[in-house]
This record gives sequence, structure tokens and C-alpha cells, in this order.
Amino acid sequence: MIISTSTVYKDIQSFPPFTSLPSELLIEIFSTCSLTGDWHIPLTLSKVCRLWRDLIVSAPCIWQTIVVLESRRTMSSIRTQAELWVARSSPLPFNVVLKLTDFERLLPIMSCFLPNIARWMRCTITYDGRNFETSLSDLTLSSPRRILHHLDILLKTPFEDVAGDDEDDVIFFSCGSATYRHISMRVATTKLPHTEMVNPLLFTSLDISEAAFEYSVRSPDLLRFLAHCPNLEHLYFHGLSNDEGTLNAPLPSIALPRLHTLLLDQVCNQRSILSHLHLPALRELHLRHINVDYSLEPYYVSEEGDSDDEFHDFSQSPHSDLHTGMGIRKLLSRSHPPLEILDMDLSDMRTKDFRWVFDKLSDLKQFSIVGSDMSDSVVALFMPFVVEDGDGERMSVRLPRLSVLKMYSCQQLSGDALVKALSARVHYTDHATPDATLTTVVISSCNDFTAGNAQELSWDLHDRLHVS
Repeated sequence: MIISTSTVYKDIQSFPPFTSLPSELLIEIFSTCSLTGDWHIPLTLSKVCRLWRDLIVSAPCIWQTIVVLESRRTMSSIRTQAELWVARSSPLPFNVVLKLTDFERLLPIMSCFLPNIARWMRCTITYDGRNFETSLSDLTLSSPRRILHHLDILLKTPFEDVAGDDEDDVIFFSCGSATYRHISMRVATTKLPHTEMVNPLLFTSLDISEAAFEYSVRSPDLLRFLAHCPNLEHLYFHGLSNDEGTLNAPLPSIALPRLHTLLLDQVCNQRSILSHLHLPALRELHLRHINVDYSLEPYYVSEEGDSDDEFHDFSQSPHSDLHTGMGIRKLLSRSHPPLEILDMDLSDMRTKDFRWVFDKLSDLKQFSIVGSDMSDSVVALFMPFVVEDGDGERMSVRLPRLSVLKMYSCQQLSGDALVKALSARVHYTDHATPDATLTTVVISSCNDFTAGNAQELSWDLHDRLHVS
């Protein structure tokens, strides 16, 4: 029902006593009218006369219910409405009623209200005959503070599970302590909505998961979406190893100044992603299931380091090794992060990249690698080496703060090379830098590391060595 200003005015003129009602009663009537479902009711009523306008503008309770009819409206219009209603309902709590015809617009519309999560009490969403209602006050219990925490994006067709076993109707959930409750969101969508985002998403944790090849994310879209997430501290991206092809234009560089943990899992665009992120606070980098044994499209521009690996070591995944190594190089060159943990699970680099990376990671404390084709040339990088400077020659080691080394199912290296490199390393670091020496070494399922090698290495590592 749409109420015109002229109709309201004529009705009032025919019933003069209405204008003499107490202000409190008028405000109660206007508040009830605002619940009818027409989003513009407060604006319409405020145009009747100056008295009504003054009452409506000064009464926050009239603006407490924010009805958003999404159909055929621009995001600019919706944002303007949200900002006006949120401002005029202050300092009271507000409720949001969202009537969607396109579920893809859910996250951009939600971004208009999330900055005021502390005052947001209830959220009602209707879409395609479904109705989802969440009490945010119930999620946060009696906590004095609400904190936006995690955003979980599943790239799929919303509500595609006809059996109803999916959780696409669970938009909000919570975690945290009784003192600080974390408000988190879960959204199903077919694409990252970077083009319609009008407000930053102030979540501190983001998980993006591809559920179908047709909804795979290209790196330009991912980077543009991340530009709307300035507060991220944790970022997890789970792909489906879909090659995005050759990019034909430069990508934007995105700064995430607070991000300290990054995980890329089963992706083929690792180079494009790593090369265009500025992560000055990054402390943990986890790369999982990135190795592929097929050809990948070349990077859109040739960079220093793209030349063939002069070591010519064997690899089952030469193309992904190149992209991973070059991506990490660019990330470290741009960001100079204090990286402490590098975890590579079925994710490899060329020997020349290992050397370049190890030379840069002066803060690394833990290095873990699974299923690598790394050769004895890489193992030798753990050994001390001679450095010449103005004062003559001195000994040094790469990864000078390394304390934890874990190697699983690395079948190309030899046990003798491991014994030689790690024994020499601890002989040096145990005496030269006892506070920054190996404390834990795990060697598991490396076929060429024999029982004899384990016995020999244990003479230097003692109970620091764990073999299986």
C-alpha cells in the first residue's frame, strides 16, 4: 500500500480533532504506521505539515524499523535510506526487514547496516517464499560488546539443495566469550559482489570457498572484493584448482595492513593473488594442494626470476612451482612481512625460488613441507655458509631464527644430504645462536631417510629429532 501526501492531508482535513492529539499519541500512531511494510512511510508522513515533520524527525522510535524493498532499487538509494534511518533512530536499537528478489544483493545491502552492529537488534529476510528471522540480541546474550568477526562466503547457487540439508538460511551466528560476543555471517552467492559494495566489510576473518567450477573466482574479482575488507586479520581461500587463463590487464594492488594469517588451498591463481597483496603484518602463510601436473597459462607479464631454474631439478609440477615461487617472491618484495610460519602442503617451488625465499625470511621460526619434490640442493640451503664482508669472512645461516622444521613425504631428497645439512646447522647454531637453533625436527615418510640416517642425525639432535 502506497500512501500519497495529498490523500493523507485530505483525510486529516476531514477530521480536525486529529490535529489536536497530544504529541505522544501522534508519535505512537506514526510508529505503528511505520510497521506497515512501506519503507517510505515516515518520509511521506513528514511532508503533511510542519508539526508532523518536527515530531517525526525528533522521535527516534518512528525510525526503528527499517524496511528495505530491494526490487529495482539502486544500491545508492538503499544506502541513503539506511544511513538516514540509522541516524534518525539513534540512540535507540533498530530492526531491519529486508525483502529480496535477488539473493546476490544480500551482502552489499547488509554492509549498509553492519557498521552499526551494536544497535542492530533483529533482522528479518524474505526471499522466494522463504523467511529468515534472527535476533542479534539473542546471539550476543548479555554481552556488553558485539564484535564483527567472521564472514563465510560459499560460492554456489543459494538454496540449491532441494532436500533442505544446506545451511543457506543461517545468515548470522555467534561465538566468543560472555564478555565479547562475536557476530559472524554465512552467505551463499554465485559471485563476489565487489561491484555493488558501497560500505567496507569490517570483519576480521574471511573464508571464501568455491563449491562448483562455474563459480570459480578470478583473481581480479577476488582482489577487488578484498579491497572492501580493510580490517582482515585472517584470510582463507579454498578453490577448485581451476586455471583462470591469461589475464590481459594489470591487476590492482590491495593493502590489508592487519592481515597476519593467509591460507590458499587448491588454487591455480596463486601467483596473481600473492603478487598483488600488500601484507606488511603477515606472520603465517599456508599453501595447500597447489601443485598440479598440467600446464598453466603464463603470467600476463614477464618478471625477473621467470627464467629457467639453473639447478634443473626434477619436479612433477613445474608450472605451479613457477607460479608459487614467483608469487611468494613478489609478496615478500612488496610487503617485507615478519613471516614466522611457512606451511607448504603439496605446494612446491623451484630450487632457485627456495634459495631466494630462504635468503629473505630472517624472522621465520617454523617451516613445514609435505609432498615436495625438493632436491638435495634445497636441503643444502639449511647448512651454514661463509659470508665475506668488510671485516673478512664469517659464518652465517639462512632462516637464522628457524626452530621448527617438519618434512613429510619428500621423496626426492636423500637421507645423507639431510644428515649432513642439519648436523652442520646445529653444530653452528647451538653454539653461535643458542636462543635461535633447531628445537624440533620432524622427518616422516621420506623413503630415502633410512634408520641409519636417523641414528646418525640423532647423535646431534638427540630428543629434538622425531622420525616416523
